[in-house]
Amino acid sequence: MNRNLLGDINGYLSRQSKLFLITSGFTLVLLVGAIDYITGAELIVSIFYLIPISLSVFFVNRRVGVVLSVLSSAVGLTTDLMVGHPYSHPIIVYWNNAIQLGFFLTIVFILSALKNEYGKVVKLNVDLQETLSDLKRTQGELERKSQDLARSNAELEQFAYVAAHDLKGPLIVAGGYINRLRRHYKDKVEPDAERVIGCALDAITRMEALINALLAYARVGRKDRDLELADFNDMVECATTNLQVEIEKSCAIVTHDQLPTLLADNIQIIQLFQNLIGNSIKFRREDPPRVHISAEHKEKEWVISVCDNGIGIDPKHFTSIFDIFQRLHENSKYSGSGIGLATCKKIVEKHGGRIWVESSPGKGSIFKVAIPIR
Repeated sequence: MNRNLLGDINGYLSRQSKLFLITSGFTLVLLVGAIDYITGAELIVSIFYLIPISLSVFFVNRRVGVVLSVLSSAVGLTTDLMVGHPYSHPIIVYWNNAIQLGFFLTIVFILSALKNEYGKVVKLNVDLQETLSDLKRTQGELERKSQDLARSNAELEQFAYVAAHDLKGPLIVAGGYINRLRRHYKDKVEPDAERVIGCALDAITRMEALINALLAYARVGRKDRDLELADFNDMVECATTNLQVEIEKSCAIVTHDQLPTLLADNIQIIQLFQNLIGNSIKFRREDPPRVHISAEHKEKEWVISVCDNGIGIDPKHFTSIFDIFQRLHENSKYSGSGIGLATCKKIVEKHGGRIWVESSPGKGSIFKVAIPIR
């Protein structure tokens, strides 16, 4: 609907047509006045006066309607005075015609206001239709881009998985050959050569750990598993069991409050807690690590908090630490692949939630995970 009814009518009315309507209106007023003079039927004729007045207001403008109202009252007053009425005093004739003029003018202003409001409503409707068309067009573009992005992400995840999987085999073979050489020439290798072999094996070990982390990251998005009711207390216990060696080595203390039972992917939630608790143990100060996990019920979600007494994080890194391959420390000081928190973020987003951190350098960190209640 690009043009409204009023716009269509006015578009068809040329300047000559409007002039013809005005002339016809004046002629009709004079004709009605003549009928009024002959018959004296004021009430019926007064209604007929409204026809040219109303048409002039709707199709031309309010000013012409006012002029026709005044002219109609003048013609009616003249005919009343000429034909004579059985009123006791001529003032009554003037009074009746004044009331009639007021009635005509009231109709003119009412019709004019209705016309303006109608025009506004029609214009608003046209604007709304255009806005809806733009929204539909924008929605279509967003859907196409979303599909392209989803397809691109799927292809990227597939590539990362295949590449990491294919890289792992040759790396294991290379490590095996280097170990064979080391054993075979154990007594013949000079100290410098032994050191080089050791560095090569360390590099292979780090590369294998990086590939395993990349495989774990790519595996999160490869296939959607059915969500099941998962007791988060059990998930934390499984994660701490998997980290038992690190916990005993660092004398860490891991505690938790009563946690909720939510619809979730058990394997991914265990991986989530394992990464967060593992980071709390890894990035520790001289004091033994203390990790406490708590939960808070909000309106439509549970917020799980993993609090530690570690080295803390500078606020400027709050966002970047969740990007893949982002590391804040040298590998010589804190080992790692830079994929752990990126994997956590991906797991949480697969569950429709969000993850963030609250921390300051030297004062520990609190990683918070919001999981919606389904």
